[in-house]
Amino acid sequence: MNELSVIKNNIETSISDFNQPFTEYLTNLGLPIDGVLSPIEERQIVINSIENEIKKIPVENRQMAVYLTRFLSSVAAGLFDGAVTYLWNETIKSLRQMIISFDLDYFYKVCEQLNTRYKNMKTEDELASVGDFDLLTACNRMGLISDHVFEVFKFINYMRNHSSAAHPTENQISAYDLLSWLNNCIKYAINATPNEEAVKLKQLLYNIRTTEIPESDLHYIGENVKDLPQIMVEDLLSTLFGMFTDPQITQTISSNIKSIAKYVWNLSSENKKHSIGDKYGYFRKNGDVARKDKANAFLTLVDGLSYKDEDSISQELRETLANLLSTHNSANNFYNEEPWARQLDTMLPPSGNIPNSVLNDWVRTIAICYTGNGLGYREGVDEGAERYYKKFIKNFDNRAISILLNLNIVKSYGRFHFINGH
Repeated sequence: MNELSVIKNNIETSISDFNQPFTEYLTNLGLPIDGVLSPIEERQIVINSIENEIKKIPVENRQMAVYLTRFLSSVAAGLFDGAVTYLWNETIKSLRQMIISFDLDYFYKVCEQLNTRYKNMKTEDELASVGDFDLLTACNRMGLISDHVFEVFKFINYMRNHSSAAHPTENQISAYDLLSWLNNCIKYAINATPNEEAVKLKQLLYNIRTTEIPESDLHYIGENVKDLPQIMVEDLLSTLFGMFTDPQITQTISSNIKSIAKYVWNLSSENKKHSIGDKYGYFRKNGDVARKDKANAFLTLVDGLSYKDEDSISQELRETLANLLSTHNSANNFYNEEPWARQLDTMLPPSGNIPNSVLNDWVRTIAICYTGNGLGYREGVDEGAERYYKKFIKNFDNRAISILLNLNIVKSYGRFHFINGH
């Protein structure tokens, strides 16, 4: 029997010896014990199985995995709900480290597309201000985690919120639940590496910032961009636009963007092109002359002048819709959405017509929020915001109804039957 096996046997004996007097102590204090501490047998399953999982982590990474120490300590104590919280903390910490190693500036540019509150973030310390769901979404869009892993982590985060010490719960967690979640977190976060597309994009962004790209390479770069997933292409376009309109841009970066922007623009969707065009009016409205002029130069460069905003309200609507959707996908959405819905109601133009450039986002976001996210109170529908959603949907014109009928959300839920006239 090796030394580790002896230690594990000693731990199992110690847990058994400690558990009985400790539960008696709690009882004598008048505190509840039923359902609080996981059974000794469940703890032993984790302790006996965890060695193989931990050995998958490189030694240098293990020495930094403080939350895994707390995870295993919670398991030994029988506090499986606390163990889930520590496991999730280690997962998020590992994803943040991967972001820093990959391209922090690009990550924040992607986050800006999710929620405007991330605008102007630049430092590693500010990563703590990015919500877990938004962090997962940005990592997925960047190619740091796959669609499958995104769904896996969404589920673990859900269980962390509903079955862990992070929130009041009476749900029971088994040893095999913990081992499965640990395996996923090690495989997809602690030991993870970006996919091939993400690595190519990282190298391209590095070269744009540091090297004068020769004209002979432009066609090859354009072909590489064509192979990227659509969401990565469009996030790249937003990043290039953001870099180009920065008043502090260097000549090298400016020259490189001028060379490749048209390739990326041509591969982007109409909706994304309108989104970029809207920013011109946004800069104009805020008196940001330097960025407005650079936005005009960028749109001229890509033959995109026709995509300028109908009115700056398009940009304001899009930002508010993004904030509403981010809130909808966050904790306690069922009473936090109303302020955003009320703000949307005050922002609509007198005609009530939603500009074409933001109509798709408008219909999709209102439909998603009205049907709820299926979690928590009233299936995740905000009672205070619901009256606004009904009002917006009743005013959908033929353009909006056409978009609505093609949304998967409509095929999945039947709540629209309750709206008069639609």
